[in-house]
Amino acid sequence: MIRMRNAFTSLALAASLATGLTVAAAPTAGASGTGQSLQAGQNLPLILRDRISLEHGELMLSDLFANLPDGVDHRISDAPAPGERMVLGARQIWQYTQAFDLNWRPERSKIAVIVTRASIEIPMDVIADTLTDRLAMEYVEDQFEIDLFGRTSNMFIAASEPMDLTVHSLSYEPRSKRFDASVSANGGPVTQVSGKVVAMVEVPMLRRHAMPGQVITEEMIAWQRVPTRRASVTTVTRREDIIGQTARRPLTAGVPIRLTDLKPNLLVTKGEMITLMVRTGQMTLTARGKALESATRGAVIRVTNTQSKKVVEARVIGPDMAIVEPASLANLAALNG
Repeated sequence: MIRMRNAFTSLALAASLATGLTVAAAPTAGASGTGQSLQAGQNLPLILRDRISLEHGELMLSDLFANLPDGVDHRISDAPAPGERMVLGARQIWQYTQAFDLNWRPERSKIAVIVTRASIEIPMDVIADTLTDRLAMEYVEDQFEIDLFGRTSNMFIAASEPMDLTVHSLSYEPRSKRFDASVSANGGPVTQVSGKVVAMVEVPMLRRHAMPGQVITEEMIAWQRVPTRRASVTTVTRREDIIGQTARRPLTAGVPIRLTDLKPNLLVTKGEMITLMVRTGQMTLTARGKALESATRGAVIRVTNTQSKKVVEARVIGPDMAIVEPASLANLAALNG
């Protein structure tokens, strides 16, 4: 009778898979040699999950079914590789439940359970940083960045694992500035990566717009690396070429600055009257003089003393103001007339 009942059950299941009808299964008691069955009175409905994301490396019965009774969980297979997926159909799932004596039958023949591994894709920035370090160590000495061909890496690792990127090989062509590399992540498949080296130069850019006549200060600029193709021989690349200079025309923030966009911040103008000062331990002498040349702060210029008509040298310390260094009594005499 038991054999006849089991045969009838198998025939009924085959018919249900062919027609999409649900067939109630006879409860099973006891245990078999391949798994533990539900005990009498434990015939609870098992809920099949349609999408499963695994945090571990194995697919278990408890991952497939909700409401799985205690003590009947078993390993089914390895989890899919990071970035890949596994699709389980009705017949395959039913075979699993039969192997472990679970009381479950598919409600329809077309069932697809999608199983994936919780994964993260290796960011292109991480690959670029790794290859940049390797290129700088073996091939390229100047400042540079790299452009990788492709928008995504298609390299995945399990979300629970730390990231470990390995460069297996790297070749570089100096003329074309193209490189090819073989990389892998966490011991996974080796992937081919290609790209191009882009030469860079560090230039100052304004943090905010500047108007004509405005003096450029240290706080107004930020140094940024840009491709050399965005720079030219007239692009400002040195601090001394911009700090203390005056905007010749309106300057836009975030744009490389040209030398022709700037002019010296003249504190003294040729032909103008300025104040001359001489400082000693006991006194400070002042006089008026005529600047014989234009200059910026800190520059040493020649000035004609309006009283003595003699020429002295003085260092510009402010707008229309210069200080005479008392290097000799002759300078003092010329200043006093």
